[in-house]
Amino acid sequence: MNARSFVAARTSALSSASALFTVLYTATAKARTLVRTLRNRVVAHKLEEFSDHQLNDIGLTREDLGFALSKPLTVDPTIEFARRARNNIRRQADHSQ
Repeated sequence: MNARSFVAARTSALSSASALFTVLYTATAKARTLVRTLRNRVVAHKLEEFSDHQLNDIGLTREDLGFALSKPLTVDPTIEFARRARNNIRRQADHSQ
């Protein structure tokens, strides 16, 4: 094997290793996201035990819970909770002025 073929073989091996690393990294990141989403869904279901007053304190309504929890399992409901809470708080502030 001459120097040129050695460099070509080494470059090819590094390229393959890099591609494998990218695939594994992407798969791991997606798995972590899915685990976090599922964990957040479990915790989000505990909000159903809150009274309407407690939900109002954090800027949510029962309708908000139902909407966010009706999304597919792969969707993190806490993102929707945050969006809706911000909108609800803005709406309440507009009505009080």
